[in-house]
Amino acid sequence: MCSHFDLSSLSENVLIANRGEIAIRIARTCKKLDLKPFGIYSDADKNSLHIKYCEKAVDIGGFTPAESYLNMNKIIEAANALGCELIHPGYGFLSENPDFAMHCKREGLTFIGPSYESMSITGDKARSRQVASRITSIVDGGEVSNEVMAMDLAEKIGFPVILKAVQGGGGRGLRIIRSFEELKEAFADSKNEAMISFGSDRIYIEKYIENPRHIEVQVLADDSNVIHLGERECSVQRRHQKLIEETPSPVLTVEMRNSITKTAIAIINEMKYTNAGTVEFLFKNNKFYFMEVNARIQVEHPITEVVTGVDIVEQQLRIALGDGLMIKQEDVKSKGHAIECRINSEHPLSFVPTPGTITKFLTPELEGIRIDTAIYSGYSIPSFYDSLIAKVISSANTRLEAIEKMKNSLMLLRVTGIPSTIPFHISALNDARFISGNYDTSFIDELKPFSSKDGEMAAALLSLLPKKIEFLNKDVQEMAVDPWAISRFDTIDLFNSNYNINKWVR
Repeated sequence: MCSHFDLSSLSENVLIANRGEIAIRIARTCKKLDLKPFGIYSDADKNSLHIKYCEKAVDIGGFTPAESYLNMNKIIEAANALGCELIHPGYGFLSENPDFAMHCKREGLTFIGPSYESMSITGDKARSRQVASRITSIVDGGEVSNEVMAMDLAEKIGFPVILKAVQGGGGRGLRIIRSFEELKEAFADSKNEAMISFGSDRIYIEKYIENPRHIEVQVLADDSNVIHLGERECSVQRRHQKLIEETPSPVLTVEMRNSITKTAIAIINEMKYTNAGTVEFLFKNNKFYFMEVNARIQVEHPITEVVTGVDIVEQQLRIALGDGLMIKQEDVKSKGHAIECRINSEHPLSFVPTPGTITKFLTPELEGIRIDTAIYSGYSIPSFYDSLIAKVISSANTRLEAIEKMKNSLMLLRVTGIPSTIPFHISALNDARFISGNYDTSFIDELKPFSSKDGEMAAALLSLLPKKIEFLNKDVQEMAVDPWAISRFDTIDLFNSNYNINKWVR
């Protein structure tokens, strides 16, 4: 916990109702604006780094999200105890909960995000689709309350279809259905998962678009103006959760970009939305389909920041404080290209989360590389929360330069003691489809793996063994390969080659 001081001397105190890297990110901008960041932490987060970035932080108890970061009463009590006038929810947890925004308002606290009324639309995917349909194309579908309605609608729009939680996100409650039999089996499970995850079992069905691209537009809005900060390509996903994002999208023409950004602004205006938000689209056969509005800061916001020079958290704070947008659309000048890799504490083959203690964490200091993280050597990752441990952001004048910078930084990034997705990311960045920009949401499914045995060996070599891996000496044959570039998806079979692995590991 940070040092104590006289709270009565403060004029604008911000409670960051979150944890990890996003809490650190918000705290830094608060300090830049001479605002005082305060924090909360659960019993599982007593050694979390975000506490040290706060003027003071209080233990709200509990281990699970429901006991801590999802407990509205505890958070409001913490804000009052710390003398905070504003609450920044970050992303996840309560960030898109309209009831929390209303709770803050009743307590005289400023919620740094959209209004209760706007979030009542964006948080209800069925209602959000209805509003957006007045502006642009949406995928055929609708809300269903029982299995009979689901069967009738699926028959009408045709398989495959997708089940989604009306008030959900992050892939939870989501099921892809290709037959009536699958629908019958999955319907109850989807409703149950939606209830457990979001407190509502409302679900809807829509036509499933096979292998689209996932493209989103970052927007900022105050009471009188809406601007966009360009789009992000988010098509590299597993279990409908993003792993790699980039901006600008390599597939869009100037005309397409103008079309999607204008559409996003029109949707935000229609919803009377304020603060930062993201309008998400599916893109297939040169046509955009509205998907949803994320009413919060996005995990991948840094890539937009590095190409536009706009501090999105700063704009959020200024809008909430009543200053309004400090920039106009003509002030936004995107420059170059940026890529973000989400490094997760997951097995690089199966993507199964693997919490544990990080024995060593070393980050490279390279030009054009930004790393947002809250981990450190000796940190124990709790099993109760998201598996994200670091975001690596590369930026350069061109897309190919940004890819090379990212590969170099990942080869120098060392995370030991737990498996991580670094091997996957390096392999993905070397994939011809990614390099060409010709990829979609099927990217991971279509990667060609090693055999299971060889894949496990690669994962162990790169992620599991607490040994130092060195580059080969100059006298080694010219075609030798850095094992950090070898993983499940590479075309070179290191383990059946003539290379001597023992030269790499000491």
